[in-house]
Amino acid sequence: MKRFIRAFPYVFFIIFSCAAAAYGFDVKGLQPLQPNGIFSTFSTSTNPASRFATQFELEQSINPTFYQVNSSVSFAVTDLIEASATIPYHMKTSESGFEDIAIGIKYRFLEEEQYAPSVAALVSGSVPSGRDVISTNGRIGGGLIFSKKIGPFKTHANMFVYSPFKQGLNAEVDFLLGAELQAANNLSILTEVLTKKSHNINKFDYLDWKIGYRFRPLDFLYTTLSAGYGFKTRNPDVRIYMSFTIIYPPAGKSIKRIYEEEKE
Repeated sequence: MKRFIRAFPYVFFIIFSCAAAAYGFDVKGLQPLQPNGIFSTFSTSTNPASRFATQFELEQSINPTFYQVNSSVSFAVTDLIEASATIPYHMKTSESGFEDIAIGIKYRFLEEEQYAPSVAALVSGSVPSGRDVISTNGRIGGGLIFSKKIGPFKTHANMFVYSPFKQGLNAEVDFLLGAELQAANNLSILTEVLTKKSHNINKFDYLDWKIGYRFRPLDFLYTTLSAGYGFKTRNPDVRIYMSFTIIYPPAGKSIKRIYEEEKE
């Protein structure tokens, strides 16, 4: 099992390196940083106060083929509030360039109870900084995030609405469901389903499923590998993802000391 986990990243790297070129594009927007999310699905979890995280994600879409590089950062203002930003770079022969930079704030205002999920609100906006062909001239929106532990699974649900600034575009509506199963101390199996009504059409025209795993080789480093398939999609049908997340300062291990009083 350990040999498979070590070899798996190299298999994904080879797949990334061997694809052809074509077209395909969708607005990326704000993305969660591991381990506080499932691919594109946010969880209500936040890092401890004053902790900084940075994430680098490679995405390749196949048939047609294009590449996306997503750089994200986050900072935990408090134990309940976290600010983050995502800078997507789209790579295609005729449409290469930056998409709009997305920024947002997540606030967890309800903690999980025995029968009730934890709930967080996300407010997000995009700065009109991308190329015209891959930009909505900025947008604003947000929604609610729900997280609940059900048996061995941690489950998450997101509902978001975004209003673009570019004239002639419709509001985007996203519904996401994600789940994670901790298979080992440093390994989690992840899956997510995403359905979307994009800004180009007034119906839900996108349904995507992803599966993969999150591996923590070091206390401050997370590696996530996944593949997705579009059951109802505008093209492409298959996507492959690889991300690396660094958290600083790393979580220290707590050491418990037991003191015994001497009796005379």
